[in-house]
Amino acid sequence: MDYISAGDIEKYSYCPLSWWLSKKEKNVENEGVKKHQDISEKAKKGMEEYEAAKNSERSVLYLAIGGTIASLVGISMFYSSYTLGIIFDAIAIFWLLAAIYFLWKSEKYITMWHDNFKRMMLILPSAATVFSIFAVTFIMNPNFLLGYVLEIASLLWLIFATFFFYLALRSEMHYSKIRSELRLPDGEIIYIDDLKKSPILKSEKYKIWGRPDMLLKVKEGYVPVEVKTGRIPKGPLFSHIMQLTAYMVLVEENYGTPPYGILKYGPQIYKIDYEEDLKKIMLKKVEEMRKAMKTGEVHRNHNRPGKCRHCSRRDICPERLA
Repeated sequence: MDYISAGDIEKYSYCPLSWWLSKKEKNVENEGVKKHQDISEKAKKGMEEYEAAKNSERSVLYLAIGGTIASLVGISMFYSSYTLGIIFDAIAIFWLLAAIYFLWKSEKYITMWHDNFKRMMLILPSAATVFSIFAVTFIMNPNFLLGYVLEIASLLWLIFATFFFYLALRSEMHYSKIRSELRLPDGEIIYIDDLKKSPILKSEKYKIWGRPDMLLKVKEGYVPVEVKTGRIPKGPLFSHIMQLTAYMVLVEENYGTPPYGILKYGPQIYKIDYEEDLKKIMLKKVEEMRKAMKTGEVHRNHNRPGKCRHCSRRDICPERLA
């Protein structure tokens, strides 16, 4: 069974005959396509800035932790205290025992906490190692030279951390600016319609495919975004809602059930809830399309001269009204 694209579902929902005639057309780049490319490029830049901000934030964290540890170890080099050494040894043993306990209970806690459990299993042994270092350095004789070297290293690490913090802020500002220009709601752009890099989303269950203009990761889940260029209608058009519903079905099968989808007309944004009734209507259209492809019998589905007047295939349509 052939796959049907979300774009074809939109065309069919607008007018079955117009969709049928479009299958005979050659792909021609028009103004709308160019505008979509500009939007995709801007969204792509936003994704890059967001990733750069996250990478810089991670560098800040690692450098700050490293600098703090180096500083504390450096300070410990100036002192010798068996009491402090024993205390840090005890703390290290406690952390290691905690790590062993959670590792033993891993099957239970992985099910409960998932990523939090993985972070904890990384933090516990790391903390135990740090406290062990403190224990050893406090028991050792004072070493002023090594202490000074570690304090200088700590200062350099913190300087680098400040630099990466600046990079993170700059990338975050650029990302916020791009998101503001695109007038998108809060959320991380994780997917854009890029023919070279973005994978085609497919539904094995319903045999449909498509590439949404964007995919946002928000608190509620993953949200497809469809951007429409040209004239701005008074409300979301039925054919566009059907296309967006197809994208929501694709997101559901590939990422998880979306809370809603977004239709964007210039500055105007409409949130379309993902509802079972919409899904049924869209799938009914898909069934009709498959039947039409088998029989070759397709007709106009409306009596609106104005709709024909704005149709790009009006000149070759045998059933046009205007």
